[in-house]
Amino acid sequence: MARLDFDGDYGRHYDQRIRRLIPAYDAHLELAAATLGALVPTAASALVVGPGAGEELPSLLRAMPGATLQLVEPSEQMRGFCSAVIAETQAGERIAWGPNALTEVAGRFDAVICQNVLHLLPPAEQEPVLQQLCARVGPGGVLVLSSFSEEKDADLELWQAIARARFHAQGLESEAIERVMASRNAGVFSLDPDRLATQLRLAQMEPPTPLLQALFNRLWFSRRPRGQ
Repeated sequence: MARLDFDGDYGRHYDQRIRRLIPAYDAHLELAAATLGALVPTAASALVVGPGAGEELPSLLRAMPGATLQLVEPSEQMRGFCSAVIAETQAGERIAWGPNALTEVAGRFDAVICQNVLHLLPPAEQEPVLQQLCARVGPGGVLVLSSFSEEKDADLELWQAIARARFHAQGLESEAIERVMASRNAGVFSLDPDRLATQLRLAQMEPPTPLLQALFNRLWFSRRPRGQ
């Protein structure tokens, strides 16, 4: 299956589709902001990788009222949606566009946020992105990360049956449900929790702390100790 087209039809209906695809999507955004508000309320800088349609931006601005947010978003259509949110919230002085690629971002930040991005990449491409995310977290800073992430040794047939029932309750037709289910390991890839923990350890960051699991969608945070 081809990767999702954020500059095409998928991106145009992103805000509707993402809530169908990711259980407790709004809770992800709420808990991410609450975590940052609790751990780095005086943050001066934050990096948001893959802000999508920009729905998380207002809550991030409120959680870190002194922070300037730098956005990394390769999709032109998604950047347009974010720009509309920035204009509506009159947050232009606190939000800046960074490079379109994470590899081109310089410096370290008090907070790094990356929600629902890594599962768009095959496992071989996830690891360097994790390394880059960790490298951007400054001393005492926080990484907030969410992704599709399967549990090892889980009864996948049972979990998939629950997912199908959820999609059915939302009104999706059987053909559409099967297309979504077929995207597993084709268009959407699990982030191995062990891979995440290993990369955090190698980056001298704390082990991942789970904040939320809704089916196989997970939200974590990790902190970099001060002085590192």
